[in-house]
Amino acid sequence: MSRDLMYAAEVKALVRGAYRNVPPTTAAVAHKLYTPEELSGVPQSAVDRALGVANHLRFAGIRPGDTILDIGCGAGIDTILAAQRTGPTGRVIALDFLPEMLRRTTAAVREAGLENVEPLEGEMESIPLPDDSVDLVISNGVINLSARKGRVMAECSRVLRPGGRLCVSDLTVEQDDLPAEILTQPAAWAGCIAGALAENDFVHKLSQAGFTDIEVLHRDPLGIDDCALYPLFSPEVVHLMRHLIAPDRHDRVAVAIVVGARLP
Repeated sequence: MSRDLMYAAEVKALVRGAYRNVPPTTAAVAHKLYTPEELSGVPQSAVDRALGVANHLRFAGIRPGDTILDIGCGAGIDTILAAQRTGPTGRVIALDFLPEMLRRTTAAVREAGLENVEPLEGEMESIPLPDDSVDLVISNGVINLSARKGRVMAECSRVLRPGGRLCVSDLTVEQDDLPAEILTQPAAWAGCIAGALAENDFVHKLSQAGFTDIEVLHRDPLGIDDCALYPLFSPEVVHLMRHLIAPDRHDRVAVAIVVGARLP
């Protein structure tokens, strides 16, 4: 069996349980990643549930009229920013497999006064869109939540038009960087650490899915204090990190990367 298929059902159930009831306590994450100008047009409900790991939209090159797929829209912060940038002639398809998240995004979009967002319930491993239907795929700290990352990237390739672009953020962890006692914690997977690929593996999977011009556009270390901003990391996991990881590595337990690519 492919490693991508291992424990897929268990991981999906874990993610569903962790994200369904995320509390509105992560405004600090939003203010860490986005400028006050960017957040000025985003409803507080989306700011308060920010769960991204980087600001990939700065590198996405969104164009007026683009059709954009946001994989794992969450509470809607990136969906709203993308919809503002593509404008009324474009649209953003906000994909999530949790109805609770789609309801949050829909409410925030309505509050922001946007009419170019289409909520779509579905899984990133089987995106319910036709081939060659979008110009740009974005995602922020979501692909690592899948146990079938290669499948997700193949689906991104399938729904993109020829010449289409991809710009995603996620966490990377180099092999043997974290103790097994941490990696086996369910909360570590929910926080994207346990499921994280090494940077080279992430890039390789994109290449296997048919992407070209793959480039790591931004890197930002994620420390234990950063992890503690996310309620997905339980106090127990944060405690384990502080005690099992060498002190000189407390400010770099993972790296948030932004990766850009395109189809031929």
